[in-house]
Amino acid sequence: MKIYSLLVVKDEADIIPLSVTDACRWSDKVIVIDNGSTDGTWECLQQLAADNPKVVLFMRYEGPFHIGLRAQAFRAFRHEMKRGDWWCVRLDADELFPGDVRGFLSRIPRRFRTVKKTSTDYVITHEDLSEGLITDNFIDNKENIHYALPQKRSERRFMRHSPFYVWLSRWRYPHPWGRVAPEEIPVDHYQYRSVAQMQRRYANRQQAKADGCGSFSHEIGNGWQDYLRHRKDCKIMVNG
Repeated sequence: MKIYSLLVVKDEADIIPLSVTDACRWSDKVIVIDNGSTDGTWECLQQLAADNPKVVLFMRYEGPFHIGLRAQAFRAFRHEMKRGDWWCVRLDADELFPGDVRGFLSRIPRRFRTVKKTSTDYVITHEDLSEGLITDNFIDNKENIHYALPQKRSERRFMRHSPFYVWLSRWRYPHPWGRVAPEEIPVDHYQYRSVAQMQRRYANRQQAKADGCGSFSHEIGNGWQDYLRHRKDCKIMVNG
């Protein structure tokens, strides 16, 4: 059973060594598209690829983000896959899979083709900042990020390979999706990691929306400060 993971990344240098290394734990290939990073992410990826043959730098694309980027990588590598293999059709740079991904997927009955994630969405709180717990180094911050949104989020992540898939550039995922497995795979989601990272995230996503990318409709705040939460509105995670 092979697992190929498709990653589109921009300006995630603070977490990309951790998340790509984690993905290599269970992926046979991590196929990467860098969308014009300027914060050292590309150089980080080059070093990771030099150290680990599982990391495949497919393309550096410096144009506006669009949802079809993963489809290009899928079409380029699909000939290497066979029935029984899996695609991580959306590997996000800010997600870590805490468990045995290969074991989880191997237990999915063959009648199911799609597996969703259920994510613990960690946040930075106003109180974290006021108490001086958050620096510009995510590796240090990770041990101090203990709060998450109260509701978990479900979203497609894995699809069992089929030679009949079609993935057009205007689609987020290949079709047909097939039946969705009732069990979802857990993910730790660190979308907010430092003030500098939140500032970059907000600016990049506003620019992508202005470019007509077709994504990030949920980004409706007036600035990076809107990413912050209050502890009373969050769930504390023992192993944050």
